[in-house]
Amino acid sequence: MDKNRLTLTQIHHLSYDLLIACGADDQSAASLARATQAAEADGLPNVGLSHLVDYLESLKRGQLNGRARPRLKKQAPASLVVDGDSGLAHLAFDIGYTALIEAAQTTGIAALAIRNTFTCGVVGYFVERIAEHGLIAQAYANAPAMVAPWGGALPFFGTNPIAFAAPMAGRMPLVIDQSTTATAFVNIREAARRNQPIPSDWGLDRNGQPTTDATAALAGTVAPSGGYKGTNLALIVDVLAAGLSGSCWSYQSPGLGVDNEALNVGQFFMAIDPQRFCEDDFPERMTDLLEVYKQEFAGHVPGEARFEHRRRAEAQGVLIDAGLLETLQTYFSH
Repeated sequence: MDKNRLTLTQIHHLSYDLLIACGADDQSAASLARATQAAEADGLPNVGLSHLVDYLESLKRGQLNGRARPRLKKQAPASLVVDGDSGLAHLAFDIGYTALIEAAQTTGIAALAIRNTFTCGVVGYFVERIAEHGLIAQAYANAPAMVAPWGGALPFFGTNPIAFAAPMAGRMPLVIDQSTTATAFVNIREAARRNQPIPSDWGLDRNGQPTTDATAALAGTVAPSGGYKGTNLALIVDVLAAGLSGSCWSYQSPGLGVDNEALNVGQFFMAIDPQRFCEDDFPERMTDLLEVYKQEFAGHVPGEARFEHRRRAEAQGVLIDAGLLETLQTYFSH
């Protein structure tokens, strides 16, 4: 398969220009271009430029408001709400980001609920930005239904990802980012596109039976992670991301490609200042903990592979599928 090497700056410019061409304004285009660049840098291509196609199609369809004007409201000293105006979750987060950091540093714990947005992609992207300020971060995001409850066959939950980050001394933050499903929807879709089989625990067919056929899984549902435990986590995410923000429950949200009806999903972020709870050496203790975890107990430190890929990408760029680049170029003439 032919590939072209692009620098991270080229990926950002390409993403920005495509979004502008499809109707987004400068604010929205810049916000999503940064996130797309970050995904490619971290070795997450299925939520990078290939996922950008979903945003471009939704902009053209009118399902995504590319000229949104999110509104921030401070409900209490540490309680913030942003209405995303049917636009990007990335832009809504950018609007509430500074206020969230300041509130957490002032009160010790602060939360930001975001309503009425499009899906947010990589939730680890957001919590890492919070952790860069020396704060512990949590994130919850719901999405349109494509996951049946454990034992069921009808979609009720989205992939409903969660993320966590904590600052560390002398190294990048600890970042944990995972869906509440066995895999991300985009991974099954990519397998179907390539006509490749999937692991039997990734998806269920229309009858609620495990399948290795990616196309059958797309016609059915994504499988929850860890059986009923994944279902329970997805429910928690829906309660926090949709319930507290006033967004649609996952089962109520229209799916991608459903005319011009806004998805109206939500996100919920928490920021915690560890200095309000323990001594100033929290980042050092975190570093010591994970060194022991990795060196003496052979533990896998989440996020390390992504940070290593990022270092290589900054120096060498990223290989992008030539066919994908050809597809993206067509959006300049739409």
